[in-house]
Amino acid sequence: MKNSRTYNVCGQTICITAAFIFMFPLVLMLIRSFQTSGFGNYVQVFQTINILPNLMTSIVVVSGTLLIVAVVTSMAAFAFAKLEFKGKKLIYYLLLTGMMIPTSALIFPLYQIVKHLNLINTPLSLILPYATLNACFNLMILKNYYDALPNEVIEAATIDGASKRKVFSNIMLPIAKPGLAFVLIQTFLNAWNELQMGMIFINDTSKQPLSIVPLRFSQALAAGVQGFPLEVMYAALVICLLPIAIFYVFGSRFLIAGLTQGATKG
Repeated sequence: MKNSRTYNVCGQTICITAAFIFMFPLVLMLIRSFQTSGFGNYVQVFQTINILPNLMTSIVVVSGTLLIVAVVTSMAAFAFAKLEFKGKKLIYYLLLTGMMIPTSALIFPLYQIVKHLNLINTPLSLILPYATLNACFNLMILKNYYDALPNEVIEAATIDGASKRKVFSNIMLPIAKPGLAFVLIQTFLNAWNELQMGMIFINDTSKQPLSIVPLRFSQALAAGVQGFPLEVMYAALVICLLPIAIFYVFGSRFLIAGLTQGATKG
């Protein structure tokens, strides 16, 4: 039945309909961003707000988050998947409970920690929480990916005298590149789009991430400030989403491959 023409047509129809529903707001936003003044709306965004510092903050925060997640999550996933140590399952499942806690419930305690460390209005105030919050889900995905890799490769390398560090860095990590790429793309999307902590932990508007910029236009619109048409806010949204769109176009195949492989075990 799965190979029948009716099944394929129905599946394609559902996929096309779902794609249209999800793409419609994005297309509408792009069209509205060019109405009235065309590219002038984009020019007005840069004339009204100097978004270069906000862009630099986003780049620093996302880069720092990706670095921590790549190092910590890949090493932890390898340990939980291929090494044996006391309490491994208990520690692993305790770490996974972090996925059950909503982010909004962690805002206040995280703010207190960041405040006592004197990290308010610094990129580290976002890098450390972002890396921590993204670690749980990505640990599960990457561990399942390592689980799918053959143990015979490790055994052969161990017989040849390779240490655990060399097995990880020279053998397992290169093989697991698609899974690691998925983890990094997932982390990038979450860190770039995050809004709540970006507003609370960095209250200096010139240092906030780029994702906060459209809210400044919406506040101006709500206050009735002249010179802030709705089309300018749509242009600001397009500017903020453009890096994500570019990143997703080049990394979508890794998202699909990594998620599919990660779902085969565990």
